Amino acid sequence: MDREKIAFTVMKPLDLALGAVVKAARESPSFEPFSDRFYGMARTVLGRVYAKNNDLQAEGLEHVPMTGGVLFAANHQSWNDVQVVGATCPRRLRFLAKTEFETWPILRHLIALSDSPFIRRGGDPQGMAQAVRALREGRALVIFPEGTIPGEEDKGRHEVEPDTGLLRGHTGAVRLAIEAQVPIVPVGVSGTGKSFPPEVYPRLELLEAPRPVPVTVRYGEPIRYDRYHGKPVGADDLRRLTKELMLAISRLVDFQRHYVPITVPIPPLPRYRKLGVLLLHGFTSSVRTVDGMAPLLREAGIPYRIPVLRGHGTRYTDLEGVTAQDWYEDAETALMELSREVDKVVVVGLSMGGLLAIHLGIRHPDQVAAVVTWGAALRFRDPLAPLSPLLARVVKSWPSPESFRDQSLKVYSENYPRFMTSAFSSLFHFARETERRLPELTVPICVLHSKRDQVIDPLSAVLIYRDVSSPHREIHWFHRSGHEMGQDCEREAVFARTMEFIGKFRA
Repeated sequence: MDREKIAFTVMKPLDLALGAVVKAARESPSFEPFSDRFYGMARTVLGRVYAKNNDLQAEGLEHVPMTGGVLFAANHQSWNDVQVVGATCPRRLRFLAKTEFETWPILRHLIALSDSPFIRRGGDPQGMAQAVRALREGRALVIFPEGTIPGEEDKGRHEVEPDTGLLRGHTGAVRLAIEAQVPIVPVGVSGTGKSFPPEVYPRLELLEAPRPVPVTVRYGEPIRYDRYHGKPVGADDLRRLTKELMLAISRLVDFQRHYVPITVPIPPLPRYRKLGVLLLHGFTSSVRTVDGMAPLLREAGIPYRIPVLRGHGTRYTDLEGVTAQDWYEDAETALMELSREVDKVVVVGLSMGGLLAIHLGIRHPDQVAAVVTWGAALRFRDPLAPLSPLLARVVKSWPSPESFRDQSLKVYSENYPRFMTSAFSSLFHFARETERRLPELTVPICVLHSKRDQVIDPLSAVLIYRDVSSPHREIHWFHRSGHEMGQDCEREAVFARTMEFIGKFRA
């Protein structure tokens, strides 16, 4: 059971109790004043909490219409966006919620208690009609045109549009405003993405409290669509007006306070006429774990190297006396050799090779165009890993952990069945050093990791993605593979994602 399911299970008793309260309240003829009182109390409490913890500030309140229907359109960085907008806006707000939340414990009842409408993605005429009625009745609604939080679900933060720093806006906000004949107030929320990112909730990948990062909510001048009222609006006009709305929102956002700070407009990635690729295998593994990329690189006409790192490709006992410095020297030698043939090199590393790739990127930014990690060995699942320096004194070797999910593919593995504990002790210290040095990496990076990795904790990917200083960084999750991402059941998808990233640097 993953952490989210555990959290939902824990919340179930409270969900049932709150559900009974909300059901009784909604059946009461006095539900609307009850909902308004609930909203008012929540707004006061949240305002005080965020003012204390995040120095919550509101700017541009003079732009908020105090009467009549109005649609607020905000950027989305965190689950705290709803709370900080609600806490700063002087209007009584209702938030358009996606129908997926109707199954979420506690949250579904809070949405119902706030009298907020649900909208089904992909088209919901009934939900849209309900929202239009609310606006025409003079209510204030809030919508997030991005549709989701970048970094949540299947939308990566790197998928934002270069000129806005936001995900491509959905046209629903503009359609609602035109049909209801109300203005849109653009809203820029800054700081919530760093304070309470989706990695903390709902994904529960980082088990930490919200950070005391300053949060600001900026309200822009209302955008009116009077010239379109009562007229059919074509798809091209809706797309153009939505783009203008996203640009208006973008101008209100401080992107340096995002979970991953960016500069908007986002500069294009550098491209190189001659690009090479260095493939680095992992600890106890062979070149077979990464050479599935070779046919794709040959087909694309990209020069590559796949060095055999010291102590590998023979017998596991040959790892005796080998250290991380030896592996780094082998990788560095291959990088320098390949660099003589090309303008820049993308370094792709599996597990231990991922750590080496990061170090090469740190030490040789003039030669390295970008780094790609597959299950980088930053944090080990084995609870005995921190004891490896002590174990190495009394236990010479140790069985290698299971690293495949598809056992039928394991027959092609050339991995060592055991490893020398002294060599692993060196790898463990190298991982700790890598974690400390992550902020030194400034070249672009693409992090690939499987949620079902049996050897390396997926937290490793989150930490790498969060702590490097690379202006361009991507993270991609896989859900079926084991640790051997280059040989297991999702290998073709891993190769495709890697080739797609490499292609971004080819002239």
